[in-house]
Amino acid sequence: MTLPAQQPAAAEPLARLLLQWGVTPAPAGPVAERLGGWLNWADAIGLSQVLAAPSPGGVNPSAIAQARDWAGAALARLQAELTAAFDDALLARESAEPAPAGVPLADLLAPYRLHHAQQQRSMAARIATLRERLRPHLADSAGHLARLAQLDALIERATSGPERERLAALPALLTHRAERHHAADPRGWRARFWADLQRLLRAELDLRLQPVLGLIEALHDDTAR
Repeated sequence: MTLPAQQPAAAEPLARLLLQWGVTPAPAGPVAERLGGWLNWADAIGLSQVLAAPSPGGVNPSAIAQARDWAGAALARLQAELTAAFDDALLARESAEPAPAGVPLADLLAPYRLHHAQQQRSMAARIATLRERLRPHLADSAGHLARLAQLDALIERATSGPERERLAALPALLTHRAERHHAADPRGWRARFWADLQRLLRAELDLRLQPVLGLIEALHDDTAR
């Protein structure tokens, strides 16, 4: 089984986890080449206009500091709330108990699949909101960061489809992991599968947060200069 790659395996927790599970990410081509394939004509025009515009000047150190503090607090709060939601207390308690005999595996898997889908939707929506709220803070901080905010909005529209396609393959992978654990231990498989699901959710979160972390890093880099 292969999944489309987005970053080098050594740099991405999700890719490393999949390799541990015997899933080889497909080789990723150059970033510019992949981005060109994702852009529609309207996005391509918008991107060229942003890149062709004169380099804006002006830096507001106070605004940069405020944006950095706001972004750091917002990111920490979001990470804490999302990771807390990953560990559903009822599912965790049931997973620690032997699986009931005679119940089809598909029925036992249903609540896990639902939990995974709910967490994916929550991550997608809440991270997109944080990313959208962060861009105006960049725009108010410095001219070149305003350009970065414009580019990020364009890139988000272009890459949202490929990211959804990539992550849509994960539920099937989870089913495969459950089948392997069940075959090895028909009564005690749920504890190991729950641990797998928690690791996968955290790796997904890391992947989804990469654009936000990049914007925040730009604020820190600009302060350092």
